[in-house]
Amino acid sequence: MQTKFQPMLLLTVNNSIGNKKKHFTVENLCQLFNKEQDFSSVEKYALDTIKTEASPEELSWFSKDYHIPLSKIKHVLSANFY
Repeated sequence: MQTKFQPMLLLTVNNSIGNKKKHFTVENLCQLFNKEQDFSSVEKYALDTIKTEASPEELSWFSKDYHIPLSKIKHVLSANFY
């Protein structure tokens, strides 16, 4: 069985979330970077995980592959979630 390609950033986030029912999809992750406020607890956890565990290359690759400006990603990550 062949699995669909998953970006490294998505794997980093989902690896940190124990409950598979709460795992993100590529679409969820893209939507997360288009959101400005009202983050759910799982979204806050994902963003915190990205801030602490994702490499700059992961962010750059995700930005390029999914056409989300890196500046927008960095802006969302700079927010105080808690």
